Amino acid sequence: MRRLLLLTCAPALAWAQFNIQLSPKTTSAFNQYQKTAESQFTWKPYYAQIQPGEVKIDPIKGTGSTQVTGGLVHDWVAATLVKNTTVDAVLAVLRNYPAYKTVYAPETMDATVISHNGNQWRIGLKLKKTKVLTVILNGEFDVEYRELSPGRWSMTSRSTRMAEVEGDRELPQGSGYGFLWRLNAYWLIEQRPEGVYMECRSLSLSRDVPFLLGPIVRPFVTAVPKESLQQTMDDTVRAVRERPSVAE
Repeated sequence: MRRLLLLTCAPALAWAQFNIQLSPKTTSAFNQYQKTAESQFTWKPYYAQIQPGEVKIDPIKGTGSTQVTGGLVHDWVAATLVKNTTVDAVLAVLRNYPAYKTVYAPETMDATVISHNGNQWRIGLKLKKTKVLTVILNGEFDVEYRELSPGRWSMTSRSTRMAEVEGDRELPQGSGYGFLWRLNAYWLIEQRPEGVYMECRSLSLSRDVPFLLGPIVRPFVTAVPKESLQQTMDDTVRAVRERPSVAE
């Protein structure tokens, strides 16, 4: 009954309770978490053993969400092994940004290349996140590809701008529902005898959960990071498999 009452009252409470402003302390806390996480990267596979076709997804620690001042940091990793393909084929899918609105639909509504210089890219994405509520966001990302060794590549994508869209207008950065303030992705692509190992670690920042609106907000900020990563991995695998097969 209490949940029903909250849901019924949600429209009236939306502007009073849902809207939140990203604070400098929350931004600083995420930056420190990111700095610590990246300093510990070894670019070695998170999963020592994985079977072709199997998809694994796990929190880096705990439940996948870490409380920081005024927000939550979400840290998940997913991996799979795709047979009959190559590292070059996977890289071709990841670098084909104009196709993102098809490959990663409906979460990616549009994608543009802002700039490109060698293995450095600046990308614009229009994203849609849905879980009880639907949120539209405009984001910009700095992306870097690196060849770690023959047959092994990394891709690092860090958000540099994230703004919610309300109707036909974009809200100032750091204002709105606060369901996604930052979004980073760290890919490892590795050729193996049985196929290509694909791993993606997702690091994101959202608001914390207000007590009165927990039943509405909690599913979004706790479930969406994992579900989005799962969907990203599934969509990438499908796009890779749709490319011409590699003879065994």
